[in-house]
Amino acid sequence: MAKLVTGGTGFIGACLVDQLLDRGDEVVVLDRLSTAHWDNAERKPKIVLGDITNWPEVMNVFKSHSFDCVFHLAAMLSLPSEANPWAAHQVNVNGTFNMLEAVRLLGSNKLVMASTTGTYGLDTDSADITDTTLQRPTTMYGCTKVYGELLGRFYRKKFGTDFRSVRIPSLVGPGIRTRAIGQYNSWMIEHAAQGKPYECYGPADRGLPLIYYKDTAAAFAVLADAPMDRIKMLNYNIAGVNKSVTPREIEAAVKKQMPNAVITYNPDPVVVNYFATLRFDSLDDSAARKEWDWRPKFNTVDAIVEDFAKEVRAHPERY
Repeated sequence: MAKLVTGGTGFIGACLVDQLLDRGDEVVVLDRLSTAHWDNAERKPKIVLGDITNWPEVMNVFKSHSFDCVFHLAAMLSLPSEANPWAAHQVNVNGTFNMLEAVRLLGSNKLVMASTTGTYGLDTDSADITDTTLQRPTTMYGCTKVYGELLGRFYRKKFGTDFRSVRIPSLVGPGIRTRAIGQYNSWMIEHAAQGKPYECYGPADRGLPLIYYKDTAAAFAVLADAPMDRIKMLNYNIAGVNKSVTPREIEAAVKKQMPNAVITYNPDPVVVNYFATLRFDSLDDSAARKEWDWRPKFNTVDAIVEDFAKEVRAHPERY
């Protein structure tokens, strides 16, 4: 049986597909866009062009294949969701509902979803976020993902669906094209590795916990492989660097390895406003470590910057 990855031509989706292929899995990708990512690869997924908000298209994918697990990564991200909350609801809410119905009716009843630490927001008891911290998001993206987490929890109780999700913090990696709340961290490193100056749109001294894209993709596969009886929390925080990391700290790590990097700051008011409503000093991922042995490989800023720069230089045609 195959693995289905929605959003599999996207940034994390493509990395997850690569890791699944490397371990010998058969992979089908459902996405609205194609990609040249696997043009020269020895092993390739089957790419099906389709929209998760279109139920007949989703149904046809499930009728044409046998899946033992669905990795649901297709979504509108933070800033695009703020700009078009109506489209975000269609994709992130209705699309997730369609995927849960598909695995219930036509698949193996198992779905692993990408969520976000953007589900946290106002009125946290402290700046140290745990899996049980009150979720009151201030963004449309966070609102839709809280609903997805709760919907998956309901499907597990009502229908026995094997639902699991990981909340991704500020994501770092090369080749991201969609502007999101914390995307400036990645572009700062990427521009430096390419020898280009970069103007950071985030506030220099406000930070978020980080995770490297390779660790993020690996987390989905590890979580999916864990026995269902170990999955108690269902929706899990994960992080590579658990404490908040500011752009100034990223800049320092970049200049340690690339001394000639040119980095300036011009904060975006939308991003500044986001940080004004959120305290986020650390992220506790102990439930993931206990229940399914989550262990990030890239757990320092220096390790992330070093591997990131190597990737950019090794694949200039991609970045």
